[in-house]
Order: sequence, then C-alpha cells, then structure tokens
Amino acid sequence: MKKIKLALLIILSVIILAGCGKSAKEEFFDYTKKNVTENSSNDISMTIKDIKLTADMKDSPEANVMVTQLKDIKVTGSMQHDVSEKATNTKLNIEALGQKIPLEFISKNDDMYFSLDIFRGISKIASQFNSELPSDEKTLSTFDGKYLKLSDADTLEIDSKSATNLTKEFQKEVSNYFTSLDEERFTKENDVVTFKLTKKDVVVLAEKFNTLSKSKKEYKEFVIPDFDEMIKNLPKALDAKFNLNTKTNDLAVALTSTFDKKDEGFIDLIEVLYNYKPNDKQVAIKLPAKKEIVNVKEIEAILAPYLSDELDEELDEELDEELDEELDGDFNMADDEFKELVKELEKEDFSSFSAAESDELLEEYEPLLTEKQYKTIEKIFKNK
Repeated sequence: MKKIKLALLIILSVIILAGCGKSAKEEFFDYTKKNVTENSSNDISMTIKDIKLTADMKDSPEANVMVTQLKDIKVTGSMQHDVSEKATNTKLNIEALGQKIPLEFISKNDDMYFSLDIFRGISKIASQFNSELPSDEKTLSTFDGKYLKLSDADTLEIDSKSATNLTKEFQKEVSNYFTSLDEERFTKENDVVTFKLTKKDVVVLAEKFNTLSKSKKEYKEFVIPDFDEMIKNLPKALDAKFNLNTKTNDLAVALTSTFDKKDEGFIDLIEVLYNYKPNDKQVAIKLPAKKEIVNVKEIEAILAPYLSDELDEELDEELDEELDEELDGDFNMADDEFKELVKELEKEDFSSFSAAESDELLEEYEPLLTEKQYKTIEKIFKNK
C-alpha cells in the first residue's frame, strides 16, 4: 500500500508544478499551473502501445496469449477539476477481458469517494475463472449507485490530515526540484514542448519523499521501511516522455519500462501511452448523498460468505485446476486474440528452426487453438 501511495504522490506531483514565462521549460510549467489554479475538464485515455517478451519467452504460446490480452486493455474517460469548490471528479471506463468496467473517484477538500459500480465488471471477469465471487442480481444490486468513502480512517488506515499536509510539502519539494533542472531538458518544436522524466529523477523524488516522511512525527506512518529494496526492484530503465501542445493544451505521455534480464518475468519492455485533451464538459461536481455512502464493514458483511480464508484457499486450488484443464486442451483462443498472435508470428524469422523444433513449437500451440487456427499457425512455420 505504501509503495502505491509513493508512486501516486510522485506522478501527481509531476503534473502539479508551478511556473511562468515563455521558455520551453517555463511554458511546460505554465500549463501545469493553469491546470491546478483554474477550472479544467479533460478527456483522458490509456493504451498499451507495445510489449516485448524476453528472448526465452517470445515463442511461448501462453506468454503470447497473455501479451495479446494485455494489449487489448484500454482506458478512456474524463477528469474534471473545480477550483472554487476544491473538488475533482474522475470517471474512467476500463476495457479488459471482454468486459467494460466503470471506475469513478469524487473528491472535495480532504474527502474522497470511490464508486462501487465497478463491482459488476469485476464479478463478470472473476466468473470467467469460475471464482465464487457474488454474481447474483440481489447481491450485485446492493453495490449499484453506492460509494465507499476512502478518507474514512477504517478504509485507508491512515491519518487523512497528515496525508494532506505531507502531499502539500512534497509538492513544494517536487516544484523546487524541477525548477532546478537544466533548460536543455525542455525542447520545443513548432507548438510542442517535450520533456523527459528518467529513472534517475524518480529515484531522487522517491528519496525526497522518504526523507520528508522521516522529518516529522505526524508523517512517520508514510516512511517506507524497505525503501532501498524498493528502489533496487525498480525496472532497469524507466522513462516518461511528455509532449505538450501549447496551442491546443493536449498532453501526451509515453511511459516506457525496460526490465533487467536477471529479473524473473517474461516481459522485456512495456510502453504505455496516456493522453489528456481539454474538453468543454465542465459541469457541477456532485458529491454522493448520505444514503449512497457505505463503509468497509458493510461491504465486508456482504462479501463475508465469499471471502473467508478457507474459501480463498479452495478458490486458489480450483483456479489452478481450471487453468491446468484449459491448457490441456479445453481452452480456445478468441478470434481477435488469434489475429494479433498471427501478426506477431509473421514478424518473426523461423528459417533457422529445424523440422523437429518447428513440430515441438506447434505442439505447444495446439492445446490453445481450434483446428482451423492450428492449420494457420502450421502454414506460418512451414513457409518460414
């Protein structure tokens, strides 16, 4: 949880920076200042542009299926900020595994609310893996139109006032850090200002956060005890490239993570694209009514029959058995996923493969494919 808090604070603080003037660097900060000092409304989106598998996993059918599913994930929505009311409203739609999941956060001053409409989508995805999460209409309807108040002490188990104070102080640290950066790191071509955030910047900001957390007694709950280990486990390379169109105020962010070969995993590189585009949808931000707010204990009471420790263990065992059965031949790849797999395989060079190696690779793919799909894959290997 604390690692997540740190990541969120750093990302948000990079966006919430102050500045003025007309140099490339100052124009970038002028945009960020405008977004926190004036009412704003933006359309936002997130897509996964590219995923590269490690050399030893690029021919794995299971890994390629997973990559295809990850690439299909899309996030769209809007973010609205009302300065006078000190309120924000973020609405997102997540497309994953054939489901559309709504995600909404509403905040005002120090209070934040999270929409539980997300539960229907999560339940549908869980049902694909035969999970015993509630899926009956009676249970699901209890979450419809309801919100969880995240700022309640029993929700996040933190002091919200201390969190707010720490965030404000940290944003000052971030602002000072970026103000000190060389002008050369900010370039402008036509109307687009480009700035690149590196892993070194992330580490420096993380160190500043942890130092600040240790500076006052009220912040001690935010100190990260395994800080050095967390830094050590960061990706080998981490780059965030910001492209700001000063004429339209469109902001595009490309986040690229490159992983070390010694890390245990199947992904070598992943690139995620974020886009923020101003719109004219500014409307009054409405907070949930009292009758629409539920607390953690109420949610736990509803889910108790499904989330006991004993049942969790049974679900894990059942899920493992189900996945084994699927990989033994009962799993059929969806047509859109198969098309993406074919595109990836057609880019590869299998000319150096012996007949035995090709047959072995085909055997790995066979349990995942229909007869028609298998013949298509077979032709790809035979023609290489």
